[in-house]
Amino acid sequence: MTDVTHAVTQSTLEAFAREFLDNLGATIREDGSRWHVRLPSHADVGFTDVHEFDIALDSEQEGLEDAVHVLTPESGFTQQLLDEASETAPVGQLALTEAVTDGIYQYPSWTRESDVDVVDATFSPYYDRMAVCVFVRIDIETVSEYQTQFLEAVTVDVESTEQLPNVTELLVDEFFTPGSDWPADPAEDVDDESGVSSEKLNTAITTGQKAVVEGVRDEISEVRQSASRAADSEFEEYRQLQEQQINELQDEIGSLSTRLQKLSTEVDEPESPQQRVKALEKRKELKTEKAELEGELEETLQEKSRGYAQQQREIDRRHAIKVSTEPKAFTIVLYERGEITLELATGGRSTAVRAPYTVGVGVTDDVQCENCQKQLSGENPIRVVSGRICCQSCR
Repeated sequence: MTDVTHAVTQSTLEAFAREFLDNLGATIREDGSRWHVRLPSHADVGFTDVHEFDIALDSEQEGLEDAVHVLTPESGFTQQLLDEASETAPVGQLALTEAVTDGIYQYPSWTRESDVDVVDATFSPYYDRMAVCVFVRIDIETVSEYQTQFLEAVTVDVESTEQLPNVTELLVDEFFTPGSDWPADPAEDVDDESGVSSEKLNTAITTGQKAVVEGVRDEISEVRQSASRAADSEFEEYRQLQEQQINELQDEIGSLSTRLQKLSTEVDEPESPQQRVKALEKRKELKTEKAELEGELEETLQEKSRGYAQQQREIDRRHAIKVSTEPKAFTIVLYERGEITLELATGGRSTAVRAPYTVGVGVTDDVQCENCQKQLSGENPIRVVSGRICCQSCR
């Protein structure tokens, strides 16, 4: 997976499912990696027709009954839960501000890899930006059978379509995780619909869908390689069967040729007219059978000369993979952009440096060394010498 998207973890999923079921008034009795769930009689849900059922938290448990629901990021039951939740509140909203994040900043690599200490930080917000966090289901399947499924989250700025992986991680691991220490209602200052146009929102969501596919490209590649190996194995089996058939046809044709030679003797030197008539009839029958086998052999040999191309295409078609995505839930996110002032100290001396900053994202633009103008980075961290800012390259 790439850093652009954020996989929905099992622990996050369990926390979500627990709160969702609690809101329905359900009781949950835990038994290791299995939940025994009882819904109240008034609960009307689409994922089950009964009011008592079991949920397995591990799809690899042995002896799972058909009636047991499997709760994993890849399971169909998880998709049903998300569908149920999104029908209740398809579009969420929240404001990601300095107050909401409790002043916890994400320092750049050029300070984290430096020997200076960040003794204080002050954020000055200049304006708000809007993004959408999308939970996307990714299905990877062949024409003939279902393969695998992923649930990924991605956040995209509505205006620029810039992907915001740090915001996604913050939202999935903190805001969207029941029981976390983050504020219970960070959406209280968000205006309804937030003035976002449907066209820009759709563009951002489409960008997110493309991003999550790129995010699981390694997994897609593994499925594709597996399908390719299966296709190669099937084709090789078909090729061997055809080779076997060619040998069998050649043997049968050879046997018929021998029998026809014997019949020719009976036709030319019959013991009686009746024997000659019988031999002629049999020879005609065998010649017809031989011609059919020769035609079948010729067709098979022609197919072989073409590399069994038609069969290869059919096998490849059956094993071709299809990747589809479906957005399952959306959250409109207002987040602040501005400037952060970092007070740096080392050896009893301190100074300050400013950098463009976005809440939930971190430092957003490149920052150059004030002394040599080289770009600061984890490989070229900031330094403070005699109260002046410089960098590793200045040495």
